[in-house]
Amino acid sequence: MPLKTGLQPGTLIYTGDKNKFDIIEIEEISYDKERINHQISIYNNQLTLNSKFEMNNWLNITGIHDIELVKKIGNFFNIDSLILEDIVSNSQRPKIEVRDNLIFIVLKLITQESQGEFKYEQISLTLLENTLIVFQESKNFIFDNIKNRVSKDIGRLRKKGVGYLTYGILDRIIDNYFIILESLNNRIEELEEQILLSATKKDFERILILKKDILKLKKSLHPLKELMINLRSNEIKEYLNEDIDIYLEDLNDHINVALENIDSLFFKGNELVQLYHTTISSGMNEIMKVLTMISTIFIPLSFLAGLYGMNFEVMPELKWGYGYYILLLIMFIVICGIGYFFKKKKWW
Repeated sequence: MPLKTGLQPGTLIYTGDKNKFDIIEIEEISYDKERINHQISIYNNQLTLNSKFEMNNWLNITGIHDIELVKKIGNFFNIDSLILEDIVSNSQRPKIEVRDNLIFIVLKLITQESQGEFKYEQISLTLLENTLIVFQESKNFIFDNIKNRVSKDIGRLRKKGVGYLTYGILDRIIDNYFIILESLNNRIEELEEQILLSATKKDFERILILKKDILKLKKSLHPLKELMINLRSNEIKEYLNEDIDIYLEDLNDHINVALENIDSLFFKGNELVQLYHTTISSGMNEIMKVLTMISTIFIPLSFLAGLYGMNFEVMPELKWGYGYYILLLIMFIVICGIGYFFKKKKWW
């Protein structure tokens, strides 16, 4: 956001890391019940679209860091500058906006990388009359299943318009959240077992990282509640021009389940911190208990040793031939007596 401070509304500035991206890919899918055209091209500073816009069209653009391309897309489809500004600003909060000629939706795609880290990517959907434009930050394969269904005419996608396609993409993104939620839950269970077994400072660091991941996911998911309320409004449902209520209701159910799960994980994360401190405190109590018992045992032994270590001349026991062995026996009996007492009280 500091990059945009002081600039007038509608100024296009990509707020992500441009160095992570290079090739910009434009994928065009035009389809209806009988026909389909699918082509992929690499953008080289010149925008050429081959879609037949009398059909249903899915335009998937990988790479929002090229401001000039986004401007050209905006001019071609008559998308206002405020929408374009949100597209290139990758820190947008999930939301939905309605214009006279389009619906704009932005939300986060969350994937898990091979190292176990979560990758957050902004996905922007611009829904026009018969065209859906999807802007992605980087190339991934999350929508390949949908593309395959369109290509092979599987399910309802080819038989319905771009409103249903929009639902399919939103559903795919939200379904992916459950993979992330399951991964977080597995990490919590693993940490819980480890802490109960033997809590270490490294475990506490892992808990803090886990809580940070949960909080970040929570911030990405909670705005979806408001997004769904707006998406299910009559104004937008009329724009979608489809009998889509049942699908939006299903999508809303998925979001509610995801929100319940993330709230539960957030609570479990806090419990994990308490469990860590409780385990550490319990471990310290056990150490103090052992040290106290050792001290208790040696107090009478120290007394006996101190008693016969005094430098008085008249101490009859010092003249006994077996005095040393008798004292050792007394010390042993004292140790056994204290040990038996601890055992009977279940302190040991």
